[in-house]
Amino acid sequence: MNGSEVSDVLRKYLQERILDTSDVEIEPETPLLEWGILNSLTTTRLVGFIREQYGIEIPMEEMVGGNFKDLRSISALVVRLGGE
Repeated sequence: MNGSEVSDVLRKYLQERILDTSDVEIEPETPLLEWGILNSLTTTRLVGFIREQYGIEIPMEEMVGGNFKDLRSISALVVRLGGE
């Protein structure tokens, strides 16, 4: 699994399940927290999706804003934890 593949899967999930539209373009550096796309509820849903999709449990110490600020950061987290 590489960051680009993970980013594509997460982008599709965010568009279809969180935003409920594919009309909104989410780029790798779109500020998800700053724009309110991710909040406590939607982040919890995203973490559940990551667990189901990749079999990765995200430890509490990794649940920080820096890891969820944009698709690039989230993808890097998934790749890093998936390789451990």
